[in-house]
Amino acid sequence: MKRLLPIVILSLATAAYGGTIAITTVTATKKVVTQVNTATAQAETTLVMKKSGTNWIQDTSATNNAIETLTQTPAAALVVLVDCNGNGISDSVDIANGAADTDSDGKLDSCEMRYGDLNLNGVIDQQDVYILLGWWDIPNPLAGDLNGDTHVNAEDLGMLLARWGLVPS
Repeated sequence: MKRLLPIVILSLATAAYGGTIAITTVTATKKVVTQVNTATAQAETTLVMKKSGTNWIQDTSATNNAIETLTQTPAAALVVLVDCNGNGISDSVDIANGAADTDSDGKLDSCEMRYGDLNLNGVIDQQDVYILLGWWDIPNPLAGDLNGDTHVNAEDLGMLLARWGLVPS
């Protein structure tokens, strides 16, 4: 059976635990609105709409297919909350509120840099080593303090080298 809803990584704003939140996915011709229980991560209701001129109208057949698909798909495969900096606010909301995402990849720059991608090019390589070394032993550095101890030192260099290569998506 063709999956109507793809597996989507979603960033959700904070919601009351045990409540529901509406998740909307929009393409040029379809709009899917799903109510997800924040305690169980299970879809409770869903509605598929199609574009008709400038208006959205319910697509009953697609809604029925989506409901069938949702009931057959494990909830964990549909919803993954992304809050890489652990501030209780989803990364997409942080970015929408002005947090830095200079490479426009949907990931907070601060999280990518904390992982070791100090120049935000998607790979940990010699350029990142050069940046790390430039901040060596400087208190409260702007970059390179991967373990959060307020100094760039051998521990940070070891972490960087252990993570050498492509940054996980």
